[in-house]
Amino acid sequence: MVLTALCGLLSAQDFVEPVETWKAAEVQGHNFYGFSFHQDWDVDFTIESQDGRYTPTDADIVEAERLLQKKIDYVNREHINQEGRCPVIDEHMRMYRRQYVGFTDVTGSHIIWVNGIWDDNVTNERLADDIILTRGGCGRYWHLKVNLDTKKVYGLEVNGSGDVEYIPRVKKPGPRISRPKDRGNRGRVRKTGIIHTEDQKKF
Repeated sequence: MVLTALCGLLSAQDFVEPVETWKAAEVQGHNFYGFSFHQDWDVDFTIESQDGRYTPTDADIVEAERLLQKKIDYVNREHINQEGRCPVIDEHMRMYRRQYVGFTDVTGSHIIWVNGIWDDNVTNERLADDIILTRGGCGRYWHLKVNLDTKKVYGLEVNGSGDVEYIPRVKKPGPRISRPKDRGNRGRVRKTGIIHTEDQKKF
């Protein structure tokens, strides 16, 4: 009886092809805090000369932050949309929580897109849940790129003035779901939070 049940379980597993799922990884240093997104996380924007995506390592985030904080004064020298009641970004770097997305370009460089947000209405749970893009809010919202290979920090974009508007996402993010190998049996679907090696996929 037990052997029959075990064989039945193994047979059921044969119908399922596990795939990797992901969540944003929390990252923190002594002067930054944020979330790094997996390379398979859907984003509805691209960068120039993009060739692909990659998942930043902890070391990549540390290096990106080192370059960012070293060069932000120069990159932000014109203080666009940072006047009056709008904060000057480089004077308040600790106030901005970050989101990090990794890209590769046609030259093979690894580029991290950094999204800076100073918004008490956005919880850490929401920051980990999806990329947040906004209009309005001036110097409280910005993003730029850091090329880890050329050490270049560039492409700073700061929101314009006005009330904050959260931009709806075009693509709906979320964990992947393992689908049955047997297309005729569509009832077998399960989620997996395990990262499988090729050997582990052979039940």
